Amino acid sequence: MNEMEPYRSQPRDEIIERIECYIIENDLIAGDQLPSERKLCELWDCNRMTFRSAVNHLIAEGVLYSAPSKGNFVSQKKLERYLQDLTSFSDFVMLQGRTMKNKIVSQCIIAASQKIADRLQINEGDKVFELVRLRIVDDEPVSIEWSHLPYERFNGIERYDFKRLSLYSVLEMKYLVAFEGGKEEISVTYADQQEAVLLEIAEGNPLFFLQGVTWDEEKIPVEYIKSVSRSDKINFAGVLVR
Repeated sequence: MNEMEPYRSQPRDEIIERIECYIIENDLIAGDQLPSERKLCELWDCNRMTFRSAVNHLIAEGVLYSAPSKGNFVSQKKLERYLQDLTSFSDFVMLQGRTMKNKIVSQCIIAASQKIADRLQINEGDKVFELVRLRIVDDEPVSIEWSHLPYERFNGIERYDFKRLSLYSVLEMKYLVAFEGGKEEISVTYADQQEAVLLEIAEGNPLFFLQGVTWDEEKIPVEYIKSVSRSDKINFAGVLVR
């Protein structure tokens, strides 16, 4: 029986690790510039093709960004959202010391599709308030979010200014909703043309796709939500317990 050969890291992986270590060891923060490509290639005795491959990987991961004719810079740390937290997007952004704005893509009353009806436990064709927002963090588009709420329960909700107001705050303060929990599913999708334009990325770029339902203390569904988020700007994490 042949023994499995040990995994051998590729030269690119070693340079990726060296760059990440350099950032940590030199206390570089967002906006700080890395030394030149030539200097780091000489320091680490690597060829430029390998170095550029490592940099491109870290740019795709949101660790670095490149400015033409200037060099490579440390990116703002990704937002980190814990899937267990039932907090509004605006709250979790502000808790991380970042600034957020909403751009209303659309808001209207629609007839519930079968999928929306099943998620909200209403009848197909019932009125649903649909709110589509572009989430902008530190002046960069990060996420597109579709919220669906049963209109019979939240009659008149369309009159609120959700460019300025948090949806959850309105639900809690104006409609006296007491959120109890929810369930979310996360997967990967790829940006279509409209999403690419709104998020200022290339069509086909990978995105996190999240969908789920939140419910109140009586286990009645309140919101069916979908979102797509830039994988270079946000991480989703979970807490493991035993």
